[in-house]
Amino acid sequence: MNKTMHQPNSRAANVHVGMIEASPRGPLLRDDEGVIWRLGFVDDQVPEDLEGRVSIRGKVVDLDRIEVEYWERIAGAC
Repeated sequence: MNKTMHQPNSRAANVHVGMIEASPRGPLLRDDEGVIWRLGFVDDQVPEDLEGRVSIRGKVVDLDRIEVEYWERIAGAC
């Protein structure tokens, strides 16, 4: 994996687009580049309607984890 591709020390929020997948430890985002991200939410409250194709804005806090600030479902996506 190219470690310069995802910089966990960055303070800037980024937008990631992809499909939500279920896992025993919480939701995952498989982005359009095929990278799988674990998703973290403030107060650990995962939205019940988090599913399908979404756009997520958040900070990369680890090599495989995004702290979600905002998300929205992409209309018309299956």
